[in-house]
Amino acid sequence: MQVCETCRPYVKEITRKLREENKGLEKRVEKLERRLAAYENPHTPSSCKLIKQKPQCARKQSVPKKRGRPKGSRGTTRPFAKPTRTDEKTFDACPVCSGALMSLYQKTLVAEELPKPQPIEVVEYVENHYGCASCGEITATPENMPSRGRFGIRMLAQCTVMKFEDRLTFRKLEAAMQRTYGIAITPASIMGMTRTVSDALAAEHAMLIEKIRASPRVHADETSLRISGIRHWIWIFVTDDAVLVVIRRSRSGSVVYEILGDYKGVVICDGWKPYAKFGYTIQRCWAHLLREAKDANVNMHRALCALFADAKSGTLSRHAAEYRLRSITSRHYKGEKIRKVMTKMNNGFGNWFTFLEHNVEPTNNTAEQALREHVIIRKIIGGLRSAAGARTHEVIMSCFATWKKLGLNVFEALLIRLRS
Repeated sequence: MQVCETCRPYVKEITRKLREENKGLEKRVEKLERRLAAYENPHTPSSCKLIKQKPQCARKQSVPKKRGRPKGSRGTTRPFAKPTRTDEKTFDACPVCSGALMSLYQKTLVAEELPKPQPIEVVEYVENHYGCASCGEITATPENMPSRGRFGIRMLAQCTVMKFEDRLTFRKLEAAMQRTYGIAITPASIMGMTRTVSDALAAEHAMLIEKIRASPRVHADETSLRISGIRHWIWIFVTDDAVLVVIRRSRSGSVVYEILGDYKGVVICDGWKPYAKFGYTIQRCWAHLLREAKDANVNMHRALCALFADAKSGTLSRHAAEYRLRSITSRHYKGEKIRKVMTKMNNGFGNWFTFLEHNVEPTNNTAEQALREHVIIRKIIGGLRSAAGARTHEVIMSCFATWKKLGLNVFEALLIRLRS
């Protein structure tokens, strides 16, 4: 379109202003996208997403799906307990007119009830020492005598389980102990109890490292945690019979080597660089890859899903699976997100199909689920206040998670360790 000489200066000025305004809007959009990426990214859990999307199947259904178990599944009912006592009320005469009464029928109800809170026991433990001509000094120590402090081992175990298993804060735990047992314990005393328990479990925590290194496969992951306002990292290592938690200031490979050393098994991880630094056999997480591909490009996501399904079914060899993956990465896609996914696939190309030659899972969901407990605690307390608190957290949480993985009762297992 031609512009007359008279209007040309005005058109140039308007064009200049529009370009400046466009640049400002582009910068604002870029800034808002960066802020939104913290809440809307491929790894954001559904509970934290700002915009909830209904699944495709839910939109097509005209009749809401009935809640509960599928039709034909076997139901479960809580078994009735045998009564330990009977509570019955009778009348000798009418409570209204004092007239004679005639029995009609009885109605019974069996209910499980909590006993009344019992006062705490204050036990004086006496340790006797004897001298033997043959054996020297002999000590007779009561079974439940604590090694130190003013609180017994059942008190230590109960407060520790309520703190780390029930996720109570120290203030809430103080109120719960007062309400249930009628005992006043300050949050500082409860903190001291947990540190006493941590000291008792320190040796078992150290043994978990050797257990991790001897396992044929280990799932590893990490997440951030603030200690006194400074960012630290919770590292978690999960095997078939052990869970190890360590808290470190660093997210570098030094932590990986500290725990795994010259590990000979398979490490299942999400692709963080330090895991591949020491020549470990690695299986990268397909769940992370598929989520990122879905966010980047629909066609790429469909191709990767089909490849993953065929690989899991056992119909592909590793060579054939890698050939198909190479064909996907060789296609030309446009967009920054797609380039990041392509770079991720190429950088760890030899680590996507390790599960076809080793008995390992193709995803790192095991470590993700184990780490979830610490994420919930982080949401409740915000962070830790000292290095001593971090040490207590990693020792007790490691032992508790390991015992649960072995099918042990956490409270009873803790009592056994405190007695010994």
